Amino acid sequence: MKILTNSSYVFVGGCSQATKRMMKFYILAFLAVVGFQVNAVSLQQGVSAEKTTELTQNTKAQEYGQWLFSGAFNKQGFTGINPNYRITQGDALLVQLWGGLDFQQEIKVDAQGNVFIPKVGPVKVLGVKNSDLNKVVLKSIKRVYKSNVQAYVSLISSQTVKVYLAGMVNKPGLYEGHSADSVMAFIDQAGGIRNNLGSYRFIEVKRQNKTVNKIDLYSFLQNGVISNTQLQDGDVILVQPKKGEITLEGQLGFNGKYEVKQSKNSLSEILNAAAISENATHVTVVSPDNQKGIKQVQAKQYELANIKNIQVQPGSLVRVSSQMRATSISVEVIGEHKSKFEMVLPWGATLKDLLAKVEYSELSNQQAIQLYRKSVAKRQKDMLHASLASLEQSVLTARSATKEAAQLRVAEAETILKWIEKAKQVQPKGQVLLADNYDASNVILKQGDRIVIPAKQSLVMVHGEVLFPTAITYDSEQSAKNYIAKAGGATNDIDDMNVLVMKPNGSFIDVNSDLTDEDEIQPGDEIFVLAKPDVKSLQLTKDITQVIYQVAVSAAVVLAL
Repeated sequence: MKILTNSSYVFVGGCSQATKRMMKFYILAFLAVVGFQVNAVSLQQGVSAEKTTELTQNTKAQEYGQWLFSGAFNKQGFTGINPNYRITQGDALLVQLWGGLDFQQEIKVDAQGNVFIPKVGPVKVLGVKNSDLNKVVLKSIKRVYKSNVQAYVSLISSQTVKVYLAGMVNKPGLYEGHSADSVMAFIDQAGGIRNNLGSYRFIEVKRQNKTVNKIDLYSFLQNGVISNTQLQDGDVILVQPKKGEITLEGQLGFNGKYEVKQSKNSLSEILNAAAISENATHVTVVSPDNQKGIKQVQAKQYELANIKNIQVQPGSLVRVSSQMRATSISVEVIGEHKSKFEMVLPWGATLKDLLAKVEYSELSNQQAIQLYRKSVAKRQKDMLHASLASLEQSVLTARSATKEAAQLRVAEAETILKWIEKAKQVQPKGQVLLADNYDASNVILKQGDRIVIPAKQSLVMVHGEVLFPTAITYDSEQSAKNYIAKAGGATNDIDDMNVLVMKPNGSFIDVNSDLTDEDEIQPGDEIFVLAKPDVKSLQLTKDITQVIYQVAVSAAVVLAL
């Protein structure tokens, strides 16, 4: 962990997020002790730099095949039972003879590629397949012992080799493994191929400055085909720089950079490797064009059924899209009614069209119909997280002028950050508020919408900072303050609370101005008692209050600090 200081700037790096937060708190306290105020702009820039780095890492285009080297290849190696393994110098063989000659011994293959068997002499085994080993040795023995001698020879262990990893790997160097290990195992040891630089398609195995094998890892990824080379001491595995790539976007299983080998490449083969979505219908190719010395960009669109002979060149952008037009939507209808729980409507249908098909029951509350939409829930969550990020930054950049204030702020900040982590787990409901006297014919429904028809209620719910959150029967002569009292009262002075009332249709009203107004509460209402945060900074108080309200309104949840 490092703390780097430069003038009034303070940066914390090389540690976990939680540790970084605590270090920032300790920095606040330390600077307060020596009578120095924290430069809020400096810390803010540090936080911004950290967030920017995370964003850059998260948005970096993925490369096709970059998931290949995650450490799995170098964890396991091939054993001596591989029948295609060819015997090399240093391999250990178990030689067993019986009959007219009794002999059993572990023998290593010498530098000449032989094993020496007493009373038989040297037997050449260099380059012999493991599956043929027993036959070759027995043949040599039969030259001396014409009959009554049998042999059984097995490979115990293969020789370890040291291989150079060069070119566009993350950690070039000399690596040790078994001669039977694959090229991928050695690349894995070297940390894999460098993103955006190294080629997955141009890999060479060199021996004494001559190329003995060329490897295209896309063949392995797409077809399970790998050209293995039995490695020897001093071999070089060279990962070449990539020579070209295209960018894939849209309705595909893989979005990102796809490496190409030639100046013209089959579009259909590339898209098949990237797993085309079943909903895709068209592909657009945006490619560089250099005709008559004039550089320009041209775009062409094709139907997926007609791309068999289409070629793409390096530097192109390939975007796969769905041009299917929806003709109908399905909407979930839940709650108190006698209709189907899922209705299919024409594309462009309105809430009025749907409600015309609903068969209500005697308990249906037609005045409090609710609409929930996934896109709204996502937007609410994004807005909540933006507010939480702003609050977190305010906490981390707060100033302290004295030692005592710094100590209080450290403890306070730790509590607030824990609360922020809880708030991030809240899932907004995505309600589209249908205001009083709304026109249902103007509310166009979307696929996946959920309509809730609540039942008529004779209860009032009390949530939040009360001793006994509960449901209470409605009494027209009771005010919000009375209902809170019936729930055991607020956990603190009611004047230190914020009170909201959620109506059956999901709308909220603020009753802080007059908690004794009996007309504010109606059957089916829910009373939310929200604590006012007790923090030292007025700005933090406002920010936290805003987020508490935001959570309550978007998710109907009281999140206590």
